[in-house]
Amino acid sequence: MSLKDLYSQDTIKREFNSKRLYSLLTNDDFFEIKQQTLMFSKNDKIQLRDYGKYYVYYILEGITCISIEEQIIDFRGTGEFVGLVDSTSTYGNEFYLKPLMDVTIQRFEKSEVMAKIMSIQDGYLYHYNCMLDCYDNYTNRIMLNEETDERRTLTTLTYIGENFGVNNENVLVIPRVFTRKLMATYLGISRTKLSDILAKLRRAGVISVDRSRQIFVYQQ
Repeated sequence: MSLKDLYSQDTIKREFNSKRLYSLLTNDDFFEIKQQTLMFSKNDKIQLRDYGKYYVYYILEGITCISIEEQIIDFRGTGEFVGLVDSTSTYGNEFYLKPLMDVTIQRFEKSEVMAKIMSIQDGYLYHYNCMLDCYDNYTNRIMLNEETDERRTLTTLTYIGENFGVNNENVLVIPRVFTRKLMATYLGISRTKLSDILAKLRRAGVISVDRSRQIFVYQQ
């Protein structure tokens, strides 16, 4: 019997989400596992693997990016896991987590997380749900590479605003931690090119930038 026969995708998203998984992992009434609350400063380098151990991180507060060397792979914020389904290396290069601001994170050993998940009925669906979220993000980014630089930039700004910013009456306020340098690196373009694109988007009326360089995206 397939997962579709047991649960709808909406049910899986609702019942096996990250917040419920965090609640499960921190519940010491059964299968107590090691956990540690850690605080990191902006631009610290947080390894997903250290001294032979693989770690799972849950972001309690703040915004981070997942990088490999100087390439930014993805962004993660409050209420999201890192390391549960993410790769830890490719071609010998290690993935790492870098805070965009001061962050507070709960750290677990991955082997213990997987053991606890698998100890309960349907626990594997927590892992499955996280895997789907990561797959969707990576697939969307691959598809985005086929678009024009202007479309890629606007789509990225919208994604950042919806997931990490503030929605003020259909106007997305982009957090200041998403600097021009950071966004240019993520998009794989120069800062000069990004500035030109932002100017075009302003003229088109889909974004605005105030005197402090805060970016606002107008939802259509």
